[in-house]
Amino acid sequence: MAVEQDETQTVGVLILDFSPVIREGLRAIIARDETIVVVGIAPDADEALSQIRHASSRGRPVNVVLTETRNHTMDGVQATRQIKDEFPEVAVLVLTENINDAYVIDAIHAGAGGYMFLKDMSPQLLLQSIHRVGEGGTQMTAALLHTAVENLLQNGRKTLAERTAEAAHLTEREVDVLRLMGNGDSNKVIGATLGITLDTTKKHVRNVIDKLQARSRTHAAIIAAQAGIVGSPLKSLATLADQLADLADGRTAAGEST
Repeated sequence: MAVEQDETQTVGVLILDFSPVIREGLRAIIARDETIVVVGIAPDADEALSQIRHASSRGRPVNVVLTETRNHTMDGVQATRQIKDEFPEVAVLVLTENINDAYVIDAIHAGAGGYMFLKDMSPQLLLQSIHRVGEGGTQMTAALLHTAVENLLQNGRKTLAERTAEAAHLTEREVDVLRLMGNGDSNKVIGATLGITLDTTKKHVRNVIDKLQARSRTHAAIIAAQAGIVGSPLKSLATLADQLADLADGRTAAGEST
C-alpha cells in the first residue's frame, strides 16, 4: 500500500552500498511509495558522486542518499562528507545495525540529515523519513539521539561558553527558526508556523547553520540543545529526545508530508 502524500513531487533516492539483501529490501520498501523512485545504486562514494551529477544533468536529481556508517568496503561517514561538500542540497539518511554506533556523531558532523536504527525501522517510518529529510527536515530515533548527545557532552568540540557566544549572533527570528529545527520540522512547516515564505525560511536556516558552524540542521539542533541555546541544556535535550521519539513511533509523522 502506497504512503499517502500531500504533494506528488517525486523524491529521487540513491542507495549507497549495503549488502545485497538489505539493498533489495530497501528497494522493495521504496517501491510501495509511488512518489519515491530509486534513481541509482552505487558501490562507493566516487560512483555515488558520478551518479548524482549524471542524474542532475538528465533532469532527475537525487534528493536523498541512503547509506550506512561503515562496513568492510566503504566509510559511509566520509562518503556523507564528500556528498554534502559537492551537493549540499542532497540529504543523506544514514542507517545502522548497531544501536550504540559510535559513528553517529561523526555522521552528524559530516552533514547527515537523519540517522536510523535498521532493526527498529518499519517500512512506513523509512518512507516517511525519506520524505522528511528530502524536504529539509531531520530524522533520528530517541536512542540514537541519546548516543549522539552523550558523545557531544563528553567530547564536545567547543565549550558551552563558546557555543553561547556564537548564539549571541543569532537574530530573534533565527532563534525562532532554530527552535523549530530542533523539533525536526521541515522548511515548509517552519515557514507555515512563522508566516514567512519558503525562500526566507531557507535563508534563515542557512544563516543558523553557518553561525553555529554546524554541518547540517540536525547538527545545529543538537549543538543548540547541548549549549542550552534553546532553553536549559538538560531540558532541551529531554524535549528534543521526546519529540524525536514521537516521530520514531509514528505519532507525529503519521500522515505528514514534511
